[in-house]
Parts: sequence; structure tokens; C-alpha cells
Amino acid sequence: MSVAERLVILLPGFEHMPVEAHHRRFMREAQKTAPVYDIQLAETAPLDVSSAGDAVATGQFSLTSSGENWTTRTDFILYGLGDITMFYASRNPLVRLLSGIVALLDFVVTGTFFRFVATSWRYALFFLYPIVLIAIILALSYGIGSAATAIGPDGPIIPLILSFLSVVALFWFAASKMHFLLIMDDWAFAHDMARRRRPEVLARVEKVVADAAARIGNTPPNTEILVAAHSLGAICALQILDAALSQDASRNYGLLTVGSSLLKVALHPAARALRQKVGTVARSNTIWVDVQALTDPMNFYKSDPVRDLGIANGTSPVPVRVRFRSQLCDEAYKAIRHDFFRVHRQFVFGVERRTHYSWHAILCGPEHFSDIAMKGGLPCERSAPLPLKLSEPAAS
Repeated sequence: MSVAERLVILLPGFEHMPVEAHHRRFMREAQKTAPVYDIQLAETAPLDVSSAGDAVATGQFSLTSSGENWTTRTDFILYGLGDITMFYASRNPLVRLLSGIVALLDFVVTGTFFRFVATSWRYALFFLYPIVLIAIILALSYGIGSAATAIGPDGPIIPLILSFLSVVALFWFAASKMHFLLIMDDWAFAHDMARRRRPEVLARVEKVVADAAARIGNTPPNTEILVAAHSLGAICALQILDAALSQDASRNYGLLTVGSSLLKVALHPAARALRQKVGTVARSNTIWVDVQALTDPMNFYKSDPVRDLGIANGTSPVPVRVRFRSQLCDEAYKAIRHDFFRVHRQFVFGVERRTHYSWHAILCGPEHFSDIAMKGGLPCERSAPLPLKLSEPAAS
């Protein structure tokens, strides 16, 4: 039996992108994926973006997907979490660097880093990445200054100038080519969420939670409700479902977390409120599927949020582990495998081969989310592909 109506609360990861860019990517990648899963798509309601006051921008759009003997309409509510991340990106680069260093130090001093090691050692390597990068930059700059001292004229002025210029140039290279400042913003945001500081950021998150919970509460009873989150979007997802459950705990909800960074914040000892919300969701009748990938260093591979947070009497999410190599042709996989940010984004990108996981096939396809959870993923069998038909959005 297929789903006729579905509401998806869509929560992106930590990316400096507006709602419109997320929508364009979703549509482009959905178009790529649709024929792989024998789906025909039509955008029946184009993107409508709204923003009130200091709230994040919110985009609404609808897709109708169809196949042999089924039709599903999915209404999407896409929250512009990029409006929150841009708060961090708009700061002075030196402030971004220093706030990231403060955050990293806090995660070490509080023992959170060692919890990362115990939970998923690969994620601990990701934590160390910016620290190692800073150490390399400082060591190279010091070496350049020392070399200038050895071969240049007497006096410290020229070596100091060369060392300073080297630091600036190397940090610029790391920021432009190695995602360095984005990573520092990411850790600063996680630090703020754990310690519940920066009222302006918390206020925006709380408005997202309140708005999404209200929309969920107004959804007709026969509509499937699914909260879908990538990366740090999972932090908002758990808070939204906690709020929805406080309104109506009898209804069935679905939670899809992919490449989740929930534990990045929840393992911090100061994040007690977030852990309580995870416990509320885990003890409810919410169906939770958590998708992980070995090749992504930015997710907690083989983790179990309920177990790892020590939540008693909670139901663990259904783990779905995906191999991106199996979803893409060899050429496409080779093009992304050395860019760990692009690999992390593959969770929400289109696929070229059918496997038991696809972001777009789950959100737009006919299968009930409860069936997907029960089977541990999407069915991999397929019939002959149907031609793709994706209508153009209506002119605004």
C-alpha cells in the first residue's frame, strides 16, 4: 500500500546556502534519481519563500510522484538554516578562527573529544583535522621565518614579516581550498548549541522549532509526517519532534537523519536539554531511521544515539549503512571521494544506481516510512525504468 499524502519537514546541514539554492539542488538531484527508482516527478506547487522579522526564511513546495499503480503528493517545508550559519560566516575571519579554536578547546577540556573517540574513532579524526591544519600552518610559517633568519641579513624584522605573511597566505589557502573557516564556524555553532549561548542564534532555532511543530499539528490525520535532517540539521529535528510530541503524543511520526551530527552536540556534558529531547523521541512511537556511511568522516559511523547517550527505555533508530561507491558510477565516485565535504553531502545528492537508500526516493516515493524502517531500507528490485517527466515551476 502506497502513501497518498506526505508532509516533509526538510532540515539542511551546516551550509552557507539560502533556501532557493537548497531547493534548486533538491530538484536537480531528484530529477537525477527519479528514473533510477521508476519514479515520474512533477512540481505541482513551485517554491514559495517567506520570512518574518528575524526568523529564518522558509520555503514551501510540493511534488507529485507517480509510478505503476501509485501516486504520492509530498508537501515540503524547507527551513533556511543557512540564515543561521551565515551569522557565523559574516564575522571577521580572525573572529571566526578564534571562536572555532575556543570551541575545539572546550570540547577537549570537557572530555567530549574522548567521547567521540569511544563512540566513533573516525569522527575523532575529523575533530583533529582543523587542529592538525593549524599546527602545520604555524610550523611552516615558523620554518620560513627561521630560514630567512639563517640566510638573510641580521635583525628580526624581515623574518617576522615573512612569517606573518606566510601565516596569512596559508590560512587564506586553507579557507579557500580546504573548507577551514567553514569547519571553524561549524564547531563554534556546535559549541553554542551545547552551552546554549548566543541568544540571537538560539532564538532563530526556537522559531524554526515552533513553526515546524505548529505545521505538524495542523496536518490532516491521514497524512504521513516525516522530519528529514542532514548533518547538524538533526539537532533541530529532535527538538521539533519533541515539541510535536508535547502537542500530540498519540500520532505516528517519522524521523530520517542522514550523516547525522547529533552526537557532536549531544555528547557535550552541557547539552542536557538536547539529551532529554532525544530521550523523549526515543521513548515515543516515532519511527527513526539513521543513515550512515563509512567513507564520510563527518558522521558517527556505527553509532547508536540512544545507546551512546545512555538513554534508558528508549528505542534505538533503525541503522541503514550505505556505500556511496555502490550508488554512483566509477567516474562520479572518483570525482568526489577525496573531497570529504562533497562526500558528506552525498547523503542528499542524487544517485545513479539503485540501493536500499536514496534521500529523494524515500521523501518522494510511495513506500510508507514504517515499511522502509521495517525492511531496513528501500527495496532494491526494479522493473524497466519509466521516462522522467519533471514539469517546470510556474513563473512567479
